[in-house]
Amino acid sequence: MSLSEDRISTIAHEITERIWRDDLADVTDERRALGCVKQSLEAFFGAVEEIEEAVRAKLRNKAQGSRDWEALYQKFYQEEMARRHL
Repeated sequence: MSLSEDRISTIAHEITERIWRDDLADVTDERRALGCVKQSLEAFFGAVEEIEEAVRAKLRNKAQGSRDWEALYQKFYQEEMARRHL
């Protein structure tokens, strides 16, 4: 899943706006906080992309879309997420 910089920026703005609106954190430097949220999102979605690539590499000998492929995809995906503590 590859998200554009604009989409990540939109999501980051929504997150920071919700944090401030719900009074979940006191932030003195809004630009820095927004930058941190953007970096976190980029790192997360980058890791998800790496996980998807790793799982697909493990399944390259299986017929995509088959019941077996779907089950193994979910299993391997969860294993990779757990291994990376996501």
